[in-house]
Amino acid sequence: MPRSILVPHDGSSSAQTALRYAIETFPDARIVLFHAIDPFEVTPGEEQLPPLTDEWLEDQRSSTTALFEDARASLEVDEVTIETETGVGSPAQTIVAAVEETDADQIVMGSRGKSGAPGLRMGSTAELVVKRADVPVTVVR
Repeated sequence: MPRSILVPHDGSSSAQTALRYAIETFPDARIVLFHAIDPFEVTPGEEQLPPLTDEWLEDQRSSTTALFEDARASLEVDEVTIETETGVGSPAQTIVAAVEETDADQIVMGSRGKSGAPGLRMGSTAELVVKRADVPVTVVR
């Protein structure tokens, strides 16, 4: 049985399903909820990338804290301890790098992120993580 599970979360319903799955399937494992802050993500309504300033990074970290709180609040399990970690960079690369940094021995992630096109079985981030990770990856739909 895995002793440490990395669960990437981007706020999508698929990521939340993966978090629930990890908690239910590996009740004795250490759960690390992870968010990759993507400096190259253009959000709807923006025509260009925002400047990468300390203020921008602080705003992203604040949003990540809210994302983690929302993810925990919607769980029906109170006694689970969930650690949180963040990284900055391309999501797939940052997730793969986080495996070593968090000493995870498995990744459980959603099949598609919040920007995934409907109808796709697996998004590009999940596909890259599956290809590049040195630990088992469970993709949850």
